[in-house]
Amino acid sequence: MSKAASNVRTYPKGLATDFRQMQPQKLFDYVEYFSVSIRPDAPAPELACNVASHFLALDVDEEAVLGGFLRTCDGEKDYADDNKVIINTVPSVQAHKRKRAKTAARPGEQVAAKVSRSDENGSWILASVQSYSRDSESYDVQDEDDITKLIRLPYTNVMRLGDGTEIFRKGGPCMAIFPETTSFYKAVVSKAPVWRVDRQGNPICSELILKFMDDEDESGKTPHRRVPSRYVIQLPELYFEDHTAL
Repeated sequence: MSKAASNVRTYPKGLATDFRQMQPQKLFDYVEYFSVSIRPDAPAPELACNVASHFLALDVDEEAVLGGFLRTCDGEKDYADDNKVIINTVPSVQAHKRKRAKTAARPGEQVAAKVSRSDENGSWILASVQSYSRDSESYDVQDEDDITKLIRLPYTNVMRLGDGTEIFRKGGPCMAIFPETTSFYKAVVSKAPVWRVDRQGNPICSELILKFMDDEDESGKTPHRRVPSRYVIQLPELYFEDHTAL
């Protein structure tokens, strides 16, 4: 943990292994073994997100690395020494593309898409993925409000939506669909999220209460608005910071 602590809040998609099911002590062992930078007081869900993000970025056979790590935890030190050489390998361009393709949104999946060159508030809209090209790392998407046009966008103009397990805290920044629209606007989580446990034992939040930027009423007050957690996402700079390893 000698590097600046990271704070990955979104659990990466495309992993066969669900680190959220792993015992916290094993997650801490992983952090120590692979020198993953993370703040020391990170709760278990955030810890699992960081471990999963690091694991997905490894340019190696996933089963071999995870199996080796678990065997190392049981005392097989020789495997650990060998593996440290493997995980320091710089990923190739093709490996980089494979990782992105593995976590790319699937056809039919709703996403947040930036379809204009402007960075103004509301420039991200709700869209549906039609296809993804691994070679060009680009998407073909349709605007949910206008399905007559096919729009081609680079990987960095598309963000996958959440599933309710993303970690948002009171006061934290985000983007969300403004009620009765299909556009994403900047907002702040105005009340602490209410969590429940799903059937798999994972913490999940069904909705978030937000205050949107530039949403003051006649009296100058900004109202609280309820938004389904699926339509609440990270700011682009934070989302792609979490995905830089991909």
